[in-house]
Amino acid sequence: MPRRMTDFQFPLTATDPILVAGGSDHSFRTLLYDFFTVSARLETMKRYLGKRLGLTGPQYTIMMAVAELQGQIGVSVGRVGEYLHVTGTFVTIESGKLMKKGLMEKHPDLRDGRVSLLSLAPNGVKALRSLFPELQQINDVFFELRSRAEFERLCKTLEKLVGNSQRALALVAGSRSPE
Repeated sequence: MPRRMTDFQFPLTATDPILVAGGSDHSFRTLLYDFFTVSARLETMKRYLGKRLGLTGPQYTIMMAVAELQGQIGVSVGRVGEYLHVTGTFVTIESGKLMKKGLMEKHPDLRDGRVSLLSLAPNGVKALRSLFPELQQINDVFFELRSRAEFERLCKTLEKLVGNSQRALALVAGSRSPE
């Protein structure tokens, strides 16, 4: 005998009229599932590229951020953490592992001796350079958009969502029951 379905009406998962149209949040739910898919695929790409260098995905990301931000003198752990939206402690731990692999270097900031600066070691530069032809191809396909304006809108939208997500996490943290 087939099971009888309960009479359950799925409630709206948002109430903001921008997210809900015609009494339905279906478009919003689709957007979320699309975000989950894109996020998972980006993680897969990051793990793949990291593995090519014998690294974890986060280590690869830190190397790329340091390469981009180091300039002529290096970049502080705090700046890398801020850029990647992770803690300085996380950057310190992972960059330590990269230093042990000979891919990254740390030296004191001559302007402020309390600060350490990270930069790529020569082996780190060589390792990243080996990835760039494939990385360029991956990024060109993954972010194939119709126009620069579309890309700029995407950037602004994601920047807004990064800030909103931090505020949403604060809501979650504030509502957690004591353990």
